[in-house]
Amino acid sequence: MTKSFGEVLDKYRGIGPGFDFLRIGLAFSIVLTHSFLLTDNNDFIRGSVFWFTEYALVPMFFALSGFLIAGSAQRLSLRNFLINRGLRIVPALAVDIVVCSLIIGPIITVVYHSEYFTDQRFFKYFLNIVGWIHYELPGVFQDNPSQRVNGALWTVPWEIFCYIIMSFLMITAIVKTRYKLLAVTIAYIVIGLIVQKMPYLLPGSIKPIARFLFMSRGSQLITAFMMGIVVYQFKAVIPHSRWLFAAACLVCIVAILTLDSSATESVLNRPLVITSLVYITVFIGLTEVPIPAFFRKGDYSYGVYLYHDPFLQIWISSFPSVFLYQKYGALALYLVGLPSALAVAVLSWHFIEKPILGLRKKFSFIAQVRGVEDGHQAGRESHVRPVAVKS
Repeated sequence: MTKSFGEVLDKYRGIGPGFDFLRIGLAFSIVLTHSFLLTDNNDFIRGSVFWFTEYALVPMFFALSGFLIAGSAQRLSLRNFLINRGLRIVPALAVDIVVCSLIIGPIITVVYHSEYFTDQRFFKYFLNIVGWIHYELPGVFQDNPSQRVNGALWTVPWEIFCYIIMSFLMITAIVKTRYKLLAVTIAYIVIGLIVQKMPYLLPGSIKPIARFLFMSRGSQLITAFMMGIVVYQFKAVIPHSRWLFAAACLVCIVAILTLDSSATESVLNRPLVITSLVYITVFIGLTEVPIPAFFRKGDYSYGVYLYHDPFLQIWISSFPSVFLYQKYGALALYLVGLPSALAVAVLSWHFIEKPILGLRKKFSFIAQVRGVEDGHQAGRESHVRPVAVKS
């Protein structure tokens, strides 16, 4: 008999056995995609079946996040929830910004240091720590195809926005009432469809804002995040079925073959495709997937995602003739860039993220159960006890 997501989660005491694999697999896949995009292979990625990597990978991360933090959002007060998320996200982000601006930038820049340290772009780069994204530092990576120091930062404000949404759901108690939560999620998608298909209903002054909030690539992440929460709330009735998993994969294959990169900013496909991606995400997260023991020593996925872009850019800047060679250069970049990012992510985890997570023992149920010495488990947001959900 097929078990539900909730039953599988209870079987593993609230810790999905496949989420470790999923996190690191998504992070590694994003590094591969960016290796092509940063080496000016945009046409190869966006003009082939690989366009779907840009569509799927980051939304799957956000779906995973929505599913995993839904439990803690019900257990914690709003204050503790926000402290919990801040301690997880901000320290490594701050280190990344400081290292890029104060170490990598001065080494790589082609301008005089007196000019570098007085340029407005240098000071504005620190605003990334609070989610106000600035991509460039003076004279840094000027000869690369992309001058962005860390293009991966584009997701940070959307992640903050998702936490704002979760805060609203907590304040209104909607997060504890699954049918209200489902209604809010459906409403968000429906409004997006109206903005896309019937823009004439909107006053001209708010059309750009509406398109940004409901149709942009970032809004795709909100959709995935909210769907992840919905799946968590309905976990008791959603089956952990290989047939449904196969059907969801089939939907994605059809999307790959029939849509193109413009689908990223189209709402019409999301009810079916994003829903399929969310199911695939949670299914894998609740499935036992072998993973090398090395990756069970820490949650390196956040660090890999956060740090990989600057190090890919350094390799390109240092050896342009090698890594800008059409297609094969991108593969070579991946082979050296991924270990570089992983090495920094390991250091970040053990010397920055894990010690900070020790402060979360007051807020993290996993930390209380397993102890702060297991910082890896403290870093997860899944819960151990099933939470009653109102209909």
